[in-house]
Amino acid sequence: MKRRILWPLIALVVVVSLMPGCNQATPTAAPTEPTEGDSQSSQSSDEAVLTFTGQVENELSLSSADLERMEVVDKTIEHPKDGEQTYTGVTLNVLIEQAQPSADATLTFTASDAYSVDVPVSDAEACTDCMVAFQDSTLRLVMPSFGSSYWVKDVVSIEAK
Repeated sequence: MKRRILWPLIALVVVVSLMPGCNQATPTAAPTEPTEGDSQSSQSSDEAVLTFTGQVENELSLSSADLERMEVVDKTIEHPKDGEQTYTGVTLNVLIEQAQPSADATLTFTASDAYSVDVPVSDAEACTDCMVAFQDSTLRLVMPSFGSSYWVKDVVSIEAK
Protein backbone atom coordinates (compact mmCIF):
# COMPACT_ATOMS: atom_id res chain seq x y z
CA MET A 1 0.00 0.00 0.00
CA LYS A 2 2.85 2.38 0.82
CA ARG A 3 4.29 2.02 -2.69
CA ARG A 4 1.01 2.86 -4.42
CA ILE A 5 0.75 6.16 -2.55
CA LEU A 6 4.46 7.04 -2.54
CA TRP A 7 5.09 7.05 -6.35
CA PRO A 8 2.15 9.29 -7.27
CA LEU A 9 3.11 11.62 -4.43
CA ILE A 10 6.70 11.86 -5.72
CA ALA A 11 5.45 12.47 -9.27
CA LEU A 12 3.14 15.23 -8.00
CA VAL A 13 6.00 16.93 -6.13
CA VAL A 14 8.21 16.82 -9.25
CA VAL A 15 5.47 18.26 -11.49
CA VAL A 16 4.61 21.04 -9.03
CA SER A 17 8.27 21.97 -8.61
CA LEU A 18 8.69 22.30 -12.38
CA MET A 19 5.57 24.38 -12.94
CA PRO A 20 6.89 27.81 -11.89
CA GLY A 21 9.47 27.62 -14.67
CA CYS A 22 6.76 27.04 -17.25
CA ASN A 23 5.15 30.43 -16.66
CA GLN A 24 8.31 32.48 -17.01
CA ALA A 25 8.72 34.05 -20.40
CA THR A 26 12.17 34.33 -21.86
CA PRO A 27 12.97 38.00 -22.36
CA THR A 28 13.53 39.03 -25.95
CA ALA A 29 14.90 42.23 -27.35
CA ALA A 30 12.24 44.58 -28.60
CA PRO A 31 12.48 45.35 -32.29
CA THR A 32 14.02 48.71 -32.94
CA GLU A 33 12.65 51.19 -35.38
CA PRO A 34 15.11 52.44 -37.98
CA THR A 35 16.22 55.96 -37.29
CA GLU A 36 16.41 58.61 -39.95
CA GLY A 37 19.36 57.93 -42.21
CA ASP A 38 19.37 54.19 -41.50
CA SER A 39 19.23 51.90 -44.49
CA GLN A 40 15.96 50.10 -45.07
CA SER A 41 18.05 46.99 -45.73
CA SER A 42 17.93 44.20 -43.16
CA GLN A 43 21.70 44.44 -42.75
CA SER A 44 23.72 47.31 -41.41
CA SER A 45 26.21 48.79 -43.85
CA ASP A 46 28.98 47.66 -41.47
CA GLU A 47 28.02 43.97 -41.57
CA ALA A 48 29.88 41.68 -43.95
CA VAL A 49 27.85 40.92 -47.04
CA LEU A 50 30.66 39.17 -48.94
CA THR A 51 33.63 37.17 -47.74
CA PHE A 52 36.62 35.98 -49.78
CA THR A 53 38.48 33.24 -47.90
CA GLY A 54 40.50 30.07 -48.33
CA GLN A 55 43.81 29.86 -50.19
CA VAL A 56 44.29 33.63 -50.37
CA GLU A 57 46.99 36.07 -49.26
CA ASN A 58 44.37 38.47 -47.84
CA GLU A 59 41.05 37.24 -46.50
CA LEU A 60 38.30 39.76 -47.17
CA SER A 61 35.16 40.46 -45.16
CA LEU A 62 33.40 43.22 -47.04
CA SER A 63 30.38 45.28 -46.04
CA SER A 64 28.12 47.04 -48.53
CA ALA A 65 29.96 50.27 -47.73
CA ASP A 66 33.34 48.61 -48.42
CA LEU A 67 32.15 47.41 -51.81
CA GLU A 68 30.70 50.81 -52.70
CA ARG A 69 34.06 52.45 -51.90
CA MET A 70 35.82 50.23 -54.45
CA GLU A 71 36.06 50.97 -58.14
CA VAL A 72 32.37 50.66 -59.06
CA VAL A 73 31.52 50.19 -62.74
CA ASP A 74 28.39 50.05 -64.89
CA LYS A 75 28.38 47.38 -67.59
CA THR A 76 25.73 46.48 -70.12
CA ILE A 77 25.86 42.72 -70.44
CA GLU A 78 23.81 40.05 -72.21
CA HIS A 79 22.22 37.74 -69.65
CA PRO A 80 21.83 34.21 -71.10
CA LYS A 81 18.09 34.14 -70.31
CA ASP A 82 17.00 37.75 -69.70
CA GLY A 83 18.70 39.61 -72.56
CA GLU A 84 20.77 42.78 -72.36
CA GLN A 85 20.85 44.49 -68.95
CA THR A 86 22.98 47.09 -67.20
CA TYR A 87 24.68 45.98 -64.00
CA THR A 88 26.47 48.13 -61.42
CA GLY A 89 29.10 46.63 -59.16
CA VAL A 90 32.73 45.66 -58.67
CA THR A 91 34.61 43.62 -61.25
CA LEU A 92 35.67 40.19 -60.15
CA ASN A 93 39.27 41.05 -61.03
CA VAL A 94 39.29 43.87 -58.44
CA LEU A 95 38.26 41.38 -55.75
CA ILE A 96 40.79 38.82 -56.99
CA GLU A 97 43.56 41.44 -56.90
CA GLN A 98 42.71 42.31 -53.30
CA ALA A 99 42.39 38.74 -52.02
CA GLN A 100 45.24 37.32 -54.12
CA PRO A 101 44.10 33.69 -54.32
CA SER A 102 46.53 30.93 -55.22
CA ALA A 103 46.96 30.86 -59.03
CA ASP A 104 46.00 27.18 -59.23
CA ALA A 105 42.96 27.52 -56.94
CA THR A 106 39.33 27.09 -57.85
CA LEU A 107 36.93 29.79 -56.67
CA THR A 108 33.70 28.54 -55.12
CA PHE A 109 30.95 31.17 -55.24
CA THR A 110 28.20 30.45 -52.71
CA ALA A 111 24.74 32.01 -52.39
CA SER A 112 22.80 32.54 -49.17
CA ASP A 113 20.71 29.44 -50.01
CA ALA A 114 23.93 27.33 -50.26
CA TYR A 115 23.83 27.10 -54.07
CA SER A 116 27.41 27.21 -55.37
CA VAL A 117 29.49 27.10 -58.53
CA ASP A 118 33.20 26.52 -59.07
CA VAL A 119 35.40 28.54 -61.43
CA PRO A 120 39.18 28.18 -61.82
CA VAL A 121 41.01 31.40 -60.85
CA SER A 122 42.56 31.57 -64.33
CA ASP A 123 39.09 31.52 -65.98
CA ALA A 124 37.77 34.18 -63.59
CA GLU A 125 40.77 36.43 -64.26
CA ALA A 126 40.35 36.03 -68.02
CA CYS A 127 36.77 37.33 -67.80
CA THR A 128 37.15 41.12 -67.77
CA ASP A 129 33.37 41.67 -67.70
CA CYS A 130 32.67 39.31 -64.78
CA MET A 131 31.51 41.19 -61.72
CA VAL A 132 29.75 41.16 -58.39
CA ALA A 133 26.78 43.42 -59.06
CA PHE A 134 24.61 45.30 -56.59
CA GLN A 135 21.06 44.04 -57.06
CA ASP A 136 18.47 45.50 -54.71
CA SER A 137 19.79 44.63 -51.23
CA THR A 138 21.82 41.61 -52.38
CA LEU A 139 24.81 40.82 -54.56
CA ARG A 140 24.71 38.96 -57.84
CA LEU A 141 27.55 37.23 -59.63
CA VAL A 142 27.48 38.37 -63.27
CA MET A 143 29.39 35.93 -65.51
CA PRO A 144 28.83 36.87 -69.17
CA SER A 145 31.21 34.32 -70.69
CA PHE A 146 29.68 31.47 -68.64
CA GLY A 147 26.31 29.72 -68.71
CA SER A 148 23.30 30.94 -66.73
CA SER A 149 24.02 28.49 -63.87
CA TYR A 150 27.10 30.61 -63.04
CA TRP A 151 25.06 33.78 -62.48
CA VAL A 152 24.71 33.26 -58.72
CA LYS A 153 21.95 35.29 -57.08
CA ASP A 154 22.54 36.57 -53.54
CA VAL A 155 26.20 35.56 -53.52
CA VAL A 156 27.62 35.81 -49.98
CA SER A 157 31.01 34.13 -50.17
CA ILE A 158 33.93 33.31 -52.42
CA GLU A 159 36.31 30.59 -51.28
CA ALA A 160 39.59 29.74 -52.98
CA LYS A 161 40.20 25.98 -52.76
